[in-house]
Amino acid sequence: MSDLDNEDTPEREPLRFSYDRSAVSPEMAEVMDNIKKLAETMLYHWKKFPIKLPQSVTGTKNRMSSAATGDDGQEKVVIDFRNLIIGPTFDELEQVSKNPAGKLKQLNEKQLNSIWNNGEFEVDSINFPGQTHRWRLTQFLQKGSNRAHNTLLNDCALALRILIITAKNRFCSHFFSLSESLKSCGLGLWKILDIIIGMPSTSPGDLQSKIQGEHMRYLVAELIVKSIFRKNFYKFCTFVLNKCRLPKSEIYKMQDVRPPPIPYIYQTPTGTDIDLRLLNKDLINNCLPILSNILEKEARGWFIPFRQKLVRDLKGESLSKEELLKKVNEDVMKEYLRRVFSAIIHNVELENLQPGIGQLLVNQAKSVLAMQKATMNIQQKLQKHKAELQSYLKKRYPVKSRIGAWENKQLSAFEHEFLEQNLWSAHEEAISLCEEEDLHQSIYFLKRDLNFIKEREPVLLKELSKVKIPNKVFTFSTRIWFPSNWVVSRVYEEETEVIPTVLAAKGQTAPAPSLSKQNKASYFVEKYLNQKTTSRYPCWRWWNYLYRTWSWMWNAMFVFGVVIPWCSPLSLRALFYLDPFVPDLKISQEDGVLYPDESSRTHTLLSRLRALWSNVFSARNKFEEAPDTGFLGKSCTRHFNRLWNYVLKGALGSVLLLSVFPILCVTISGISIAAAITTPVWIPLVTLGAHLIAFVIYDFDCPDDNNNKVGILFEALVWRLLIQGCMQPLAAILVGCIGCPLAALGVSIFGAVRRSMRGLWDTFMFYAVIRPRGRVPMSDGFVARRVAGPGLASNYFLQIHPEQTLAAVEARMELDELEVFRVNTVKLIEQPVQEYKSFISSCFKPFSAGLISEGVFMRLKEETAEYDTHLTQKVNDKAKVLRISLHPEVQGKIKLPERDLKIIILQTAKMLEKFYPDHVIKPSGVKEEDFWEDKLLEYKDWRGLASRLLSEIFSPSFLVPLEETDNHFHLQVNHLNLKKYVAMLNSAEFHDDLDLVTEIHTPQGDVQTRAPHLDAAYFNPDQKIMATSRFFTPRGRKFPWKPVNDEVYFDKLEIPLPIPHPAFIAVSIYNRENDQEPIDFSNVYCQQLIRAAKELPYVDIQDMEEVDLESNTPDNGGL
Repeated sequence: MSDLDNEDTPEREPLRFSYDRSAVSPEMAEVMDNIKKLAETMLYHWKKFPIKLPQSVTGTKNRMSSAATGDDGQEKVVIDFRNLIIGPTFDELEQVSKNPAGKLKQLNEKQLNSIWNNGEFEVDSINFPGQTHRWRLTQFLQKGSNRAHNTLLNDCALALRILIITAKNRFCSHFFSLSESLKSCGLGLWKILDIIIGMPSTSPGDLQSKIQGEHMRYLVAELIVKSIFRKNFYKFCTFVLNKCRLPKSEIYKMQDVRPPPIPYIYQTPTGTDIDLRLLNKDLINNCLPILSNILEKEARGWFIPFRQKLVRDLKGESLSKEELLKKVNEDVMKEYLRRVFSAIIHNVELENLQPGIGQLLVNQAKSVLAMQKATMNIQQKLQKHKAELQSYLKKRYPVKSRIGAWENKQLSAFEHEFLEQNLWSAHEEAISLCEEEDLHQSIYFLKRDLNFIKEREPVLLKELSKVKIPNKVFTFSTRIWFPSNWVVSRVYEEETEVIPTVLAAKGQTAPAPSLSKQNKASYFVEKYLNQKTTSRYPCWRWWNYLYRTWSWMWNAMFVFGVVIPWCSPLSLRALFYLDPFVPDLKISQEDGVLYPDESSRTHTLLSRLRALWSNVFSARNKFEEAPDTGFLGKSCTRHFNRLWNYVLKGALGSVLLLSVFPILCVTISGISIAAAITTPVWIPLVTLGAHLIAFVIYDFDCPDDNNNKVGILFEALVWRLLIQGCMQPLAAILVGCIGCPLAALGVSIFGAVRRSMRGLWDTFMFYAVIRPRGRVPMSDGFVARRVAGPGLASNYFLQIHPEQTLAAVEARMELDELEVFRVNTVKLIEQPVQEYKSFISSCFKPFSAGLISEGVFMRLKEETAEYDTHLTQKVNDKAKVLRISLHPEVQGKIKLPERDLKIIILQTAKMLEKFYPDHVIKPSGVKEEDFWEDKLLEYKDWRGLASRLLSEIFSPSFLVPLEETDNHFHLQVNHLNLKKYVAMLNSAEFHDDLDLVTEIHTPQGDVQTRAPHLDAAYFNPDQKIMATSRFFTPRGRKFPWKPVNDEVYFDKLEIPLPIPHPAFIAVSIYNRENDQEPIDFSNVYCQQLIRAAKELPYVDIQDMEEVDLESNTPDNGGL
């Protein structure tokens, strides 16, 4: 590879292929010769590929040397970019601490006063003018009067907190207080009554869904149907009404029903048109892709120059960075919305999709943006007033404001007061914003929404809260004894009906199941009678006791009096019946008749004896019929077989059956009958025991799943009444009346004593030790520690020289050129491999043949990899020389004064304009327009590119000019030849160009304008942007002793408004006009038809005469 650098241009050499002709047929050899000839003509490799890096603009070479010899024979200093910028050295403590005589400096009067006031002193820096080293003394030696006074205020705040917060909370709070003990007593008495009789446990149900339903109905309650749509309106409503009258058995015929089209345009009582076409799911889904394309298209091509123009125009208004950011973002968004709305209104695709739909989409987005802006304004107003209140409290109450609980209480009270005063402000502001945009439809619905929340919602909440829905329903099942009283139901096409109970005749068997499943009914039998109680009324536990006793008693009587003595394997029937019996019945799915259940067949004593001896004789016959092939022969084993079958199995088994089975049957049946007769005596005791277990161990009847269920009697007596009801008030009174005042007094005395002792101690140490012996230290120690100064604080900046910046820029320019060179060279090096792959693919892909990494191709890849490695090594060596070695933390602190920064940006722009077109843009192969668009810059915006490059070299904060008030240090340039860049700055003529540099006002990371964006969901009225959380589920608290701070919500305004579908509106209007025969919304057919109407494609009713519908079919809305 050492010969690669001899020439400047690569040299090609054709590839040579060889193969064994004797291994293939002559015909195949002829074909392979042609392929070989073609391949050697088209394919090649690099015989030589010299790698010559681009000429350096910085004068660096591949391997850095300290000096190089120029053409004039003199030594030419080469810049070491790795040492171009070196962080400062802050180790100057020895210099600042010693006087010219080499002794440690004594403290001056200013430093002594600082120690007296704050327990610390400052020493001016020598290497960093304007900076100081701050030293803090240990509190053992000196704390300072100001700090001691601050500690006294904290002690006073703690004492005051004990009195006004802790002591007060012991009388009235949610945790460990007198009021809480009263609540616990009431709750304990309630729980005792609930245990004894069962107190009502109800809830109003799902208030949120009920209010939302009423809310949606109220929004459209005044709408009327336009006269031109009356015919279609009545057609749809009549269709729904007729379908609702169908029997339930017809529900399957409505699976693919298509109701008639519905009107989407209504009117208000004042004649304002309400266009609800956007609620059509099919129409809005067709609009969304078009909208997405418009939103993406209109966000490009104008943002950068428009932003820069805004910054330039606002430069002279003396705005702060935050104000500038807000103003620019607002103006950019306004311009973006103007472009988007204009494009939507004039879009041909949308107009062809539905005339006027563009304006409707724009109005929808404008209304959503107005409502969102109104809500955000209220939130910002709240936060602003809260900040002002906090500032006022700190000034007005210097001690109380140190108490976090007191401050939070004041802020919480303010939030609730603000909420009461501004509860409707979001609606009112949204209406005002919509009026400015002439959004009449949105104004109408916003006013209806405001009226509902103001007037209707409180009344509904009050009325619905009175609804009592039991929290739990208890079911008790009692067995129906006689099969003739069992309830048989038939289910056919989702319709259930009760049919007469039919028992099969004696000896009749169930029919075989049919294979046909079409239109087949199902039969079910209910063998239990269910009785229910609820927790709605008092004494529900006694009702549960009575019903449970009644149910358990009859079920026990059935089990002990019927099942065990007459139907079980040890029953009296099993003792005296001659043949097996079938005690249970099952229902047939063919005819719904109850047939004997063969799975319940039970053997009797005689049937068991017959089965036993049948098994004996069967075993004997099987033994005699088997061939004599055993070890001893049948003549010997026959006697053992007879003994086993006739004696042990037959005779002994019969004796056991005849002696034990009757005794078991009579005993068990007798005991069971006795238990059945005495069930009225012992079942109530068992039920009572179950209820006592529920009180003591686990309450299985607890109606509220959120309440405790374990040991409720212990909870009521011990926890609620004894501990919280009796012990808690005594402890709270003692703590609040005695403990807290004593603690506050103790804290106050301690604070006063500590302040007095601290004052005496500081005075003694100051005059006895510090004033006569205090010196400036050279290092940290036990007595004094440096807490601030050059190198310690993070809020400092490093000021570099402009020529250093230009050197770094030129190095970066060369790195960019080097990267383009590397990419292009890699493509050129790998070109033979790519052409080889393309040749093989074109020739052999039709034959399903591929490329393998062997032979010539493997050698080609190895050669290419060798060239790649050589290129990478040379590029990396050069890049290592050009890179600036800066720690990221140091990079973020480098800055320039405003004038120097503007000069650097202008000079960098000139350098880039001269260098980039021929060295970076053109060699990269991209169009110049695409290059600028990828950079998100205006075409040939060299100043913008210069700003971007400088922010990448250093940091985004580099574009923020260094101010005089900033804490900064100068970086010196040592042993570097920067005369080239100094001359470059001296020869440049800027004049008034400095006023054109605007990029420094919008540095990335400090003040940055965001690209405009609008979600397509803003155009969809069914897409929730901000849902209401007025009704929320309370969650458990991690720290129950802390005060409960209620969240403040301003989301009464739901965005967008929950406007119901026009199908729902049509039925509501029909019910309003026909109150004698309304359509039931809860009807399953009505709900299904409304869902089907939502899925229908939009049809313009004015063109209904052209719609071809066949009448009297369920698929087209025929009646």
